[in-house]
Amino acid sequence: MRILVCPEHKCELDLKATEEHDERVVTGKLVCRQGGCEYHIRKSIPRFVNSDAYADTFSKQRLYVRRHFKDYQNDRSGDRILEPSTGFTKAELQSGLTLEVGCGYGRFMDTIDRMGGRAVGVDLSTHSIELAGDFVGNRPNIDLVQADLFRLPFREATFERVFSWCVLHHTPNTRDSFRAIVPYAKVGGKVSVWVYPPGMKKVTDYYRVITTRIPQSLLYGLCIANQTLFSWIRALPGGWRFSYIVPGAIPKSGQTFWQRVMSDFDNYSPVYAYSHTSSEVKEWFLSEGIHDVRVLERETSVTGTR
Repeated sequence: MRILVCPEHKCELDLKATEEHDERVVTGKLVCRQGGCEYHIRKSIPRFVNSDAYADTFSKQRLYVRRHFKDYQNDRSGDRILEPSTGFTKAELQSGLTLEVGCGYGRFMDTIDRMGGRAVGVDLSTHSIELAGDFVGNRPNIDLVQADLFRLPFREATFERVFSWCVLHHTPNTRDSFRAIVPYAKVGGKVSVWVYPPGMKKVTDYYRVITTRIPQSLLYGLCIANQTLFSWIRALPGGWRFSYIVPGAIPKSGQTFWQRVMSDFDNYSPVYAYSHTSSEVKEWFLSEGIHDVRVLERETSVTGTR
């Protein structure tokens, strides 16, 4: 409540709880003091949107993820990816508050929590944020919010760190998305993003002309077929080159069959999937007055200080 505001009027909100459990509000609403706007709380998650908008495909994908969610709950790849993609060290994460824009099912929320940090995760997708709620929502150092990154319900200059991983390029305008999240970092706080580099989705983009127009149930079946028929080829020495013909997740240690299927679904289903160069992303940082800008070891992962 100390950091939440009405996204429309940027004023304080009054909390009206109707159900509480273990010091958490399960259901209720938040009422804007200035305009009377009302935002419902369901499953302990404040909801500041009425639809999934441009995240609709991801929201539907999460319904399929739920069928195999145990595979994701046991996944600790976030531990390996987080620092190379953001520049945030474990010691830094243990101080202050971190905001993840586009938290999905909560992979990095889980990592930050286990590292001893405190974080807020926001996602536009209903099914994504509810998966995150099931996964990490009851942890005392994690809070979740459903909202649009273009209308975030937070006080500006609140967070020591703001990051977004593999999300901004799935919005209608990547540059505008970046500009929208910067104000929520404190002066002296860190901002980090990772977006697709050029060429990463070049072949997939040809297929997406078709796959974004077919029923998602059909696409889901095709992704299962892709992994069933071609995984053995991709697992061979040099077999990754087969993805230049038919893109698909390459079998690797720690990743299950169903995670590969969902990865393929993520690649083929989004309406928006832009790519950008590191120099382009660096220019975004500089144009927002961010300094100490540097490109990290993961291509097009960029970080800087506000």
